[in-house]
Amino acid sequence: MSAILACGVLVAWARRGFLYSTVEGCSMEPTLYAGDRLLVRRVAAGRLRVGDLVVCPVRLPGGAVFLPPPGESVPRLWVKRLAALPGDPMPPGMVAAGYGGTVPPGVAVLLGDNPAASTDSRAVGPVPLDRVLGRVVWRPGLSREGSPAGW
Repeated sequence: MSAILACGVLVAWARRGFLYSTVEGCSMEPTLYAGDRLLVRRVAAGRLRVGDLVVCPVRLPGGAVFLPPPGESVPRLWVKRLAALPGDPMPPGMVAAGYGGTVPPGVAVLLGDNPAASTDSRAVGPVPLDRVLGRVVWRPGLSREGSPAGW
């Protein structure tokens, strides 16, 4: 019985600390491809670093958030690269989109690695840091044909 209890505690801990997600679309190519599976560790905003791959609920212009597809209970998530944190200069793509100066407190700039196919902070503006759910820590299994596991 204690093994079952320990297993239950372990599962509860993992669910609180980690997310598992699958990439959709091509906004992060060539880093990530549609169908890649990701393990995401929930982290506090203060532990995020520029260059991290992060996930957050999809946010559209005007602040709308995608609702989950029928039959799903979890909203769609963005996976993007953290391009700038509060106090950092706005990245060039953001300056071209009309944002200038430095990143304001409490928000971050999230950009896709494939700018031509990415809806990201250039379209919706900086994303509140408290909306970032976590950092991608691992890409388990095979990613596309023949690609190695992990990073």
